[in-house]
Amino acid sequence: MAGKMKAALMMGPGKIEMGELPIPEYGDDEVLVKIKNVGVCGADLEFFKAGRIGGWVLEFPHVLGHEPAGVVEAVGKNVKHLKSGDVVAIEPGKACFKCPTCLEGRYNMCPEMVFMSVPGVFGAFREYLAWPANLVFKTMSGTDTADACLAEPLAVGIHSVSQSGIKFGQSAAILGSGCIGLCVAQVLMAQGISEIYITDHNKVRLDKAKALGVKHVFNDHDVDVVAEINKLSCGVDKVFECTGSQKAAAQSIGMMKTSGVMVVVGMYGEATQPVDLNGLLMKEASIITSFRYCHNYPAALQAIGTGTIKVKDIVSHRYMLDQLQEALTMNIQNKKDVTKIVIEI
Repeated sequence: MAGKMKAALMMGPGKIEMGELPIPEYGDDEVLVKIKNVGVCGADLEFFKAGRIGGWVLEFPHVLGHEPAGVVEAVGKNVKHLKSGDVVAIEPGKACFKCPTCLEGRYNMCPEMVFMSVPGVFGAFREYLAWPANLVFKTMSGTDTADACLAEPLAVGIHSVSQSGIKFGQSAAILGSGCIGLCVAQVLMAQGISEIYITDHNKVRLDKAKALGVKHVFNDHDVDVVAEINKLSCGVDKVFECTGSQKAAAQSIGMMKTSGVMVVVGMYGEATQPVDLNGLLMKEASIITSFRYCHNYPAALQAIGTGTIKVKDIVSHRYMLDQLQEALTMNIQNKKDVTKIVIEI
């Protein structure tokens, strides 16, 4: 399919211009998707602000965005499970699917991972995207692309809950009620976990958690969240640390019960973080990690399609593609008012 497409081109830190790129060619095992909606992730904000995240340094122009959904425009000759017109969500990480890690089933840890919107890989804030068909998932009938693009953060939530090994009747605390924390909360509730505590210092996000059905919400600017949660629960079984904050990491250990588990979901700005090993030791507690997702997109799309998890309720703002600079700037400057932004292409 020859021709040009609109794209939001990042020209430098804090600067996005609308421009054109060639419509990408697609291979025999790939799908060409007309992108309809893309969610804005915290990584997009960090790249937009500084042009880098740690050792990842962008070259310009660049295209951000890794939470896309759209409609299949065309398919390669080897693709049998998708056809033109299918509404789809796109998993943004291309693993090799050949290395020992991938063959063990843990493809999210592939050392050859190519992830959408990182340096050298254009992202999804554009009209068309060609992507391997095995990473393009058809939605349930009636699913809107504005909801389907949220399969990405929901898959993060599903994977973290799976990693935790939480069982029916156990308790959980979630530190951070942003998009990921709210997804974790909804996944827990969908699995029958009723004793959930969520903390943040953002009233808008805490109010969103309440509206979604979380009964115990705490503003850590107003109360000692560790003391309050321990008072109500005598410690929780699982703590999901979704902030990437050193303060929250310390709080996690304090609110776990004996043999509790801290699940690290948030990314930390500093490579090295102090850990209270004595605190862990005295509780014989554990720390595990959860990185992105692995085989979780089908479950995420099923939960969205059936209405089991209401991702639409997480969204606070919507913008058009040509308003991307305005959307990212607003998110950075008014973080307290934002839970999730979705861009319409």
